[in-house]
Parts: sequence; structure tokens; C-alpha cells
Amino acid sequence: MAVLSAVPEGMRRAPSQRDFLRAVKEHPDALSLRCHAYRNLTKVTAKLADWADWTTMTTRPTEQRIADDLDLALSTVKRWIRWLRERGLLGVVEEGTTNRYRRGNRCGLDDDGLGNRAAVWVLCVPAPELDEHDTLTDKTTTEPPSCTSRRGVHEGPTHAREERSSLDRSNRNSTTTEPSATPGTRRHTRRQALQAAEKIHQESPTLRRLSPWYIRHLIRDFVAVGWTTHDVLHALDHRVDGTAWTYTWTSRDDIRNVPGWVRFRLSAWLDEHGRPVPSKSQRLAAAAAELRAEQEAWRREREALMVRAGIDPGQREQRMSRAEALAPPLVPSAVPSDPNESFRSVRAELERKRREREAMKLAGLRGIGA
Repeated sequence: MAVLSAVPEGMRRAPSQRDFLRAVKEHPDALSLRCHAYRNLTKVTAKLADWADWTTMTTRPTEQRIADDLDLALSTVKRWIRWLRERGLLGVVEEGTTNRYRRGNRCGLDDDGLGNRAAVWVLCVPAPELDEHDTLTDKTTTEPPSCTSRRGVHEGPTHAREERSSLDRSNRNSTTTEPSATPGTRRHTRRQALQAAEKIHQESPTLRRLSPWYIRHLIRDFVAVGWTTHDVLHALDHRVDGTAWTYTWTSRDDIRNVPGWVRFRLSAWLDEHGRPVPSKSQRLAAAAAELRAEQEAWRREREALMVRAGIDPGQREQRMSRAEALAPPLVPSAVPSDPNESFRSVRAELERKRREREAMKLAGLRGIGA
């Protein structure tokens, strides 16, 4: 009961450690942090999850123990625990105590002989948002009305379901042309963005310092309009006009704020309304489609001219193919396999002069030895 009462408003107890880690990593405030701060936050979060009880989802490692295990400053650990508590991701089940401020005797011991106690937290995740239908249904199922009440007889889950179905029918019969994003489509887009982010995480040494979830947050608007992984990597190194970005640092380790660097590079590929412009592959595909359309128009115009001149385009193509089939094959010019007489005479003269030079050198060496 104490654990459930410690859960902040609008949150619920985390089903598992993995859900708690995912909730922290995907929190909007966490995605806006710098890379080093995001790394320390995820480390502290993972350590809290490692110490969590699987049944109650409570954790009680001391802040000093976390700082020693992660090789971080104690103030850093306190800062991120306070960050989690302020956003409702950690609920306080029991405040920690020390020997100095412990209630009891002056020796720092309780009546049970124990010393200071570590704080106990419960891991929390955001609760799913309930609409009017879910709220009404929840009230009618958890707090059923009295059977003797006429209001309780006429109002129930069936009535709420009927109102919801009528609203759904009105939405389905809407004449607006704006497409509505279904939950399945959103999940599909998020899965595609995460796959693209994982490829970028593997191929880019600079973005390898970020997690795939953070990269997905940075590129989700571009992936939603059809950008590929290579388009994103190309946009990080080139401007819209095709010119390459100039680098003022000697190595990628000089980039202190990688998310800010990514946002700045990708902002050059946004229009005045903040929407992504066509990527490199989309431009190439559009240019190829335009070229094919021009070629098709030229072919139709040529066929129309031939028809006006009284020439059947199909018969002309057949005659050209028949002429190419009957044409004799091209025979390459004969290449002599052996050198001719002039080449052999010049080669013999060069060989004779070489032997004379060797004989003169040998005679000179003999004279010096005598």
C-alpha cells in the first residue's frame, strides 16, 4: 500500500525495468539534453533499474554506492535522481536517513539497533491517457451504481459504448481530405525511423556517441517524408546546393554537442515552413522520371512525324532489325604474330653493340690487373 501511494499523480508503477529505462530515454526533457548529460542520466537510470525488486519495482541503492559504481561525483548522482523525481519517474516510498539526523538515541541507532537507512524509491512510467469513454467505463466498472437506482439501471457501459460508436461513425463518414494517422501507422513509422537510426548509428562514427533512440528523435521528421539513411548522412556533410560543409575541427572528438551539430546541419534542409525539402535520392528519382517522360514525349513526336510522312514506325523498326541481322560481322584487322624483317635487323644491331661494350669493359679490367 505504501508503494502504491508513493506513485506520483499521472504515473503508474513500471511493469518492468525495461519499460522504466525506455520511459526515461524517450522523455522529451531527456531527448533535449547534451550527449554527456544524457549518458550520465542513462547510467544512473540503469543502476537504479539493476537494484530494483522484480515484484514491487522498488529500488534502494544509496547515492554514494551509485556514484562509486559509476565513477561519478556524488553531486552528479543527486542531480539526476532529483531530475527523475521532479518528472515523476521516481516515487519516494521512504526518505533516507543518516546517523546524525536519525530519530532515537544519541548513538545514531534506532530501537531495533539499526543505523542509517537508504532511501526507497519506486520506478514509475507515464500512465496511459484515458479519454472520456475510458474514464466513464472505468467509473462504471470499478464503482457500479446501485441496482435499486433508476439512474444505475439506465446508465452503464453499454450506453457509453453506444455513444463512442456513434462518434466513431461520424469520424469515419467525415468528408475531410486530410489523412488521419492511425496508431498502427504511427507504430510503423516509429519502427522505420528506429531502423534507420540504427543504421546511421553503425555507419557514422560521429553519431555513434548517441543512442539509436536519440538519433530517431533527431531524424524522425525527415524519415516521415521518405528520407533514407544515405540521405541523412549526405545532408550532414553537404548543403542543399550540393556544396560540402567546411570543418573547423581536427577530429570528431572536438564536437562537444553532437545533437546540436546534427540539428544545425539538418536545419539547412528545411524550408521556410520548417518542413524537410526533397532529399538527394528523391531529387535524383524526380530527375530520372522527368528524363524518361521527355524521352517518351520525343519518341511519340517522332512516330507522329513518321505517320504524317506515310511511314509505318513498326515496319521501319522491323527493316532496321533485319538489316542489322544480315550485316556481315566486323572482322578485326590481322595482327602479325611474329616481328617483321626490319625489327629483327634492328634488334640484332643493338645486341652486337651491347656485346662490344662488354668486351671493351672486360679488356680494360684485365689491363688494370696486369
